[in-house]
Amino acid sequence: MGIDPGFISGACIQGQCFNGLVCQTNNLCMDPGGGSEGDPSGGPGGDPTDGSTSDTSAGPTGDPTSGPTSDPTVTGGPGPTSDSDPTGDPPMTTGEPGNCKNLQLDAPKTNLIFVLDRSGSFSVGTWDHDGNPGTPAISKWSSLHKTLTAVIGKYQAQHKLGLMMFPSSAATTDYSAGACVTNTSPEVAPALGNAAAIGAALPAADAMLKGATPMARGLDGALSSLDSAPANEARAMVLIGDGPPNCSDSAPNADGLFEVLDTSVHGIVGAAWSNDQIPTAVVGVALPDSYSQVIKDGNPDNVNPVVEFNALAEAGGRPRAGAAKFYDASNESELGAYLDEAVRVTLGCELSLGDTPADPTATRVTVAGMNYAYSPNLNCSTGDGWVYTSGDNSRVRLCGAACAGLLSSGSAQVDLDCP
Repeated sequence: MGIDPGFISGACIQGQCFNGLVCQTNNLCMDPGGGSEGDPSGGPGGDPTDGSTSDTSAGPTGDPTSGPTSDPTVTGGPGPTSDSDPTGDPPMTTGEPGNCKNLQLDAPKTNLIFVLDRSGSFSVGTWDHDGNPGTPAISKWSSLHKTLTAVIGKYQAQHKLGLMMFPSSAATTDYSAGACVTNTSPEVAPALGNAAAIGAALPAADAMLKGATPMARGLDGALSSLDSAPANEARAMVLIGDGPPNCSDSAPNADGLFEVLDTSVHGIVGAAWSNDQIPTAVVGVALPDSYSQVIKDGNPDNVNPVVEFNALAEAGGRPRAGAAKFYDASNESELGAYLDEAVRVTLGCELSLGDTPADPTATRVTVAGMNYAYSPNLNCSTGDGWVYTSGDNSRVRLCGAACAGLLSSGSAQVDLDCP
């Protein structure tokens, strides 16, 4: 018998092999019992495409793409990540730090006019300014001059301060209309850095003053000046006096000028507050809490100055808490403290946040290095801190020491929704 061509070529012929060889799926004839290295149709050792020992890149099945060390997507690419995978993206947080806002807010600029009684009674007689019988008594005007100049110096850099006095320096001591003469505009118009100008306009501490108490004219002059203040700036008045007003424009005669109370003042400060949002804080200096006699003495008859000043404070929109609605100073120390407080409540410490916090309880306010946390039950008249003043929590009002710090430093930091 001749040589089988399937043996010579090692290929199956129509799916068949000879000499006991078996046709494999790769169409090669192989010895089912093994083969030799020289036999190209032999077993696993002779098949260049078979076996894991002859191909270092092959996997256990002989497929060169199936081995874990040869798959570039496992060792070369990023692959799947987990929270513990240091090479993966950081996990998402739920704190949303991007919502944190640090606001640096300036104190609202205010045009404030001190409407000042400079009637003769301020320099006539003396008072026990320090409660010490061992020191000489001085005039009320001397104490007012000292305390007012100190307060003006404290706030002049941040706020536009002005001075309106009643009566004017042209007033006389006559029992006539000459005692009621008052300028129609302030002696010093509101401006920044006005301490020196106001100090120069004030009568000297030891001056002898003249005239009656034309309070309504003084208020009218101050308001005429405030009418021209910039629209984006607040306006306010601090009214200071030692007696009830007279010199009514409707007085029929001299007796009517001096002995009759001018009740128009309540309407003037009331309209300024209710119609134009111009508040007036009222400071009294050693007012007697009793009704005056019905005599010809240049003062309104049958009038209790404390009652009248309480009514003025209520009408002006800045009454104090308690029975005394005005700042009732009985000595120089009180006068200085009350003037300072009156300035604070009229200048105002309300700030617009320009935004609404997501968590109103997390808002923090820092003024002059002091941090004030949210205190929903704070009494702003007596406490230190701040309160919200709008329904959507977009405005805050600073109180007590926080307000004082804002007015003296000129700014506050407000942190919204910060961790």
